[in-house]
Amino acid sequence: MKRAVILEIKELAAEAGAISWELVREGKHLIIDFRFSDRTVRQVLAATPSGPRARRNEAAWLRRKAVA
Repeated sequence: MKRAVILEIKELAAEAGAISWELVREGKHLIIDFRFSDRTVRQVLAATPSGPRARRNEAAWLRRKAVA
């Protein structure tokens, strides 16, 4: 996995308040398990985002799932 992608995932996890994250599978999509204090949330991300808002939308989705 490219260093830039790892940094994006670390930033995404930090923004959502995840304790840790684990890459489950890598291909055209990245399947990542984000661990929070009381749950684990699996998120599927495009390996190459379609536009500048894609990662922000993914971060918003993860934050909503972490609170719900």
